[in-house]
Amino acid sequence: MNSYGPGPGDYPQLPGPARFIAQVVDSLNAGNTVIAVFPETSVESGIADAVLGAVHDENHSSEYCHADPDEPFHARVLATFGADPVATRDYDEWESIIRWEPWHGSWVFVSAWDHADVDAIVARWPAQVHASGLPAADRPKLVVGVRLSDVDRGTLDHLDYAHLSVHWWWGVIDSLDTQTRLAAVADRRLNPVDAAVVVELSVWDLACVDFLAAHWDRTTNGLAAAVHAYQQYAPADDSDHLSAADRRPTTAPPAKRQQAWQDGLLEQWGHTTNRSPRILNDAAIRQRLWLAHNRTLIVHVDEERAHYEQLLRRKASHRALATLDQRDDEIIEIGALAHLVVAGWVDIDRVDRDRLYAFRDLRNALAHRTPVDDTLRARVIKYLGFT
Repeated sequence: MNSYGPGPGDYPQLPGPARFIAQVVDSLNAGNTVIAVFPETSVESGIADAVLGAVHDENHSSEYCHADPDEPFHARVLATFGADPVATRDYDEWESIIRWEPWHGSWVFVSAWDHADVDAIVARWPAQVHASGLPAADRPKLVVGVRLSDVDRGTLDHLDYAHLSVHWWWGVIDSLDTQTRLAAVADRRLNPVDAAVVVELSVWDLACVDFLAAHWDRTTNGLAAAVHAYQQYAPADDSDHLSAADRRPTTAPPAKRQQAWQDGLLEQWGHTTNRSPRILNDAAIRQRLWLAHNRTLIVHVDEERAHYEQLLRRKASHRALATLDQRDDEIIEIGALAHLVVAGWVDIDRVDRDRLYAFRDLRNALAHRTPVDDTLRARVIKYLGFT
């Protein structure tokens, strides 16, 4: 079976993840311990480890905490730095380990998928840091990777944030990342309309970008079939409560939808909470198709309108212009311009007439939230020189 989407190690190079990594590093440099909360799917795919690895590489004093299920956290810290158990016996307990100087200033990485007691570490560590009174530069900083199956959300919401920052892998992948991935995998040059369709359909699902770039025939009629083929490749269970997008951006997944986020079915992208293409029905596919058409083409409708308004005003009589509904701003809509030609008030050559009618029909389709059909789409793309 073909593999689609970037490999885990490619994610830190994308703009959104790179920004996330920089934010985590900034928190660490400010003296804070960091808790990075990932969905299950990012851990299973290896993306979470790749991202934490990129943070690790930002500081030469970074260590992965020794993983030994039979040893308590403070003993694992000493083992991480190769400490002599006898010489360090005064620090081999929760209350004193933070005062052990050899790890001061270090970043120590502890992921819940490698350490079973992360929930206890998260619950106790902020108080230890606060009680130590250590300056920011001397504090050992933990970088704790967790899933919501590892640490209760209520615990995260009620932590002491004086010396701690929580970073959610939520809204990290954005439109620039999707566009970047498409530019990397498209096997032939995509016109702006087709590129917008792939981006709008895939949102944050970069495997879908690859799949559509390889399998979509670039037609309006063929898009649903390509998306359904992707759903067969990457099946998922839908949920009724995922039927609507939320237009309000948030800093973390809404609690009522956090399981869908955990399962990789919901994410924030483009300042909107979006469902994965893996669970879109035909109506949702059409809506995203229209959105892509509208975003890329509506500006050209107004450019054409302005051009033909200037042309027809020179040719039309005052009587002809008086037949039109007057706007306060005196702009003539493209439909009214086409009416002047259809009604015989103004005569223009066939090339201009056909082009005017095409952009009138385009405007009407977009205004009614209807995707542009293949025949009209081909004409418009040709007029705009996108082919």
